Amino acid sequence: MNASRSWPALALMLMAFIWPAAGFSTEDSERSTYNNKMALIGVLRESARERAVASGDLQTLCLILGIGVDVTDQYLQAIDADPALQERHQVMKADLDTCLVGLPTAD
Repeated sequence: MNASRSWPALALMLMAFIWPAAGFSTEDSERSTYNNKMALIGVLRESARERAVASGDLQTLCLILGIGVDVTDQYLQAIDADPALQERHQVMKADLDTCLVGLPTAD
């Protein structure tokens, strides 16, 4: 295929990928960013949970739980969240509180 003929096709393909993204509202973009962050935190949380069970390392688990609560706090401040997410946020806080209670105290 001639290179000069492929440019219009390439331009059309790029427009097809870019055009729908331009229609997203700011809230959709923020939700997508939040979902991506929480997916990553979920992977880290599961690894930290396994580590806590295997070696008793609650500090790492509590840290990851705290990051998840903080990310959700920031997201809730940025948008009007649905009640289900607010309820999930309360459960996340309760999990963090439970984790923190299990940490050894420094004497």
